[in-house]
Amino acid sequence: FFFGSVFGTSTMLSTLCHANRPVLAPSLRGVSVVAGGTVHAANAPSHVAGSAVSFAQLKHKPMTHTTHMGRTRAINLAAGAAALPLEVLERAAEGFVETDGSGMSVAEMGYRTKPFHAIMERAEDLLRQLLNIPDTHEVHFFNGGATLQFSAIPLNLLGGVNEGKTANYLMSGHWSEKARNEARLFGDVTEVAADPAGLYFDIPDAKTWQMDRDAAYFHYTSADTRQGLEIRDFDFSAVPEGMPVACDASANLGSFALDVSKFGVLYAASHKNFSTAGICYSIIRKDLITEATQLRRMPTMCNWVTFQNAPNKIYNVPVLVSVWLGALNCEWMLERGGVPYFEDLAIRRSNLLYEYIDGSNGFYRTFVTNADRRSRMQVVFTIGSGSGKDHELVEKFLAEANDELGWLDIRSHPLGLPSDAIRVTMYNHQTLDTVKVVRELMHDFHKRHA
Repeated sequence: FFFGSVFGTSTMLSTLCHANRPVLAPSLRGVSVVAGGTVHAANAPSHVAGSAVSFAQLKHKPMTHTTHMGRTRAINLAAGAAALPLEVLERAAEGFVETDGSGMSVAEMGYRTKPFHAIMERAEDLLRQLLNIPDTHEVHFFNGGATLQFSAIPLNLLGGVNEGKTANYLMSGHWSEKARNEARLFGDVTEVAADPAGLYFDIPDAKTWQMDRDAAYFHYTSADTRQGLEIRDFDFSAVPEGMPVACDASANLGSFALDVSKFGVLYAASHKNFSTAGICYSIIRKDLITEATQLRRMPTMCNWVTFQNAPNKIYNVPVLVSVWLGALNCEWMLERGGVPYFEDLAIRRSNLLYEYIDGSNGFYRTFVTNADRRSRMQVVFTIGSGSGKDHELVEKFLAEANDELGWLDIRSHPLGLPSDAIRVTMYNHQTLDTVKVVRELMHDFHKRHA
């Protein structure tokens, strides 16, 4: 990266100023908006979401936006980083340069300063209030997102007195597979309820689960974002007494009530339901933070004991901006009534689409049909069979939503069909108005193509 390429040296300008090519506005390398309103992302893969036309040009068309607090907002259906409340973003904008009357920005606070520690402590206190976290559990804001904890969990639980034991992993989709793959690097894994087809449109009854009853722990993913499957009623009685349960709740933490005391480890990436990217909200039972169960070779960034024993649990510099934004967001969620409010919102929001899909006489259909397993966080569906002529309709729908209307991240991964799936992400902070726009297009497209 050369700063000259940002600010426009004569060499760069001479390269760009062809007769029929507009000069790029000053920008970061490879991502620019040219004078005509075209979005140019030079290195982005072809499947990356969004129209080539800028939002400024698109927002005058119907079904391209919502309006809230006097601002026009894009139809952001991204699964991560995800939509955040405009109220929280406005608060963050007001406090970014001068944070908490400290005379400096949160982005420049040293980790040895009191304002820094005050933010960390407030963030933990607000999260504890929101999720009713008991004193038996520690809260950490680890760098690296949930993916790093895929490694940290086996590293901290498969060693010492647990050496030679396996780990049980309930298989429920793409993210449970990711977690299993990391665990396999450090020990043996027992797959529970694996789907030979790898599609995971349902989960077998817990009474049928075959597992290692002497394993070091049991891991599951509470919501898989690809096919739209969610586990809100995990059967703890299926797990042998005394076996710690670890849960990746990245996609649905805060959207329904759960008893934190039942979990050994409860963790969630920050960039879906709480903040922007950078950290992992990690809630760990205190007795599991011990050298007694750690592997002998332990990377420092995965070592729960090292972080727990550091002054105020801060071993190295966390992504404080993400912690701070998450604290603002937890505060906002509590102001609205906390988890009960957001559970009710999740039900109403997802039902806007599920009820329309179920009433479309088969024109639209979801992959997950069990109502108890349908995700409230992602409504994932296709058109008809998703093959042949229906494949063409899926592509037409996605082209309208993505290319013509500029919706972000409506196209998802194929699920056993030649066509990509259609996915509508609606984490805690997705607005009802946004989902109503989605339903409006679905209704309009159905009328035109039924």
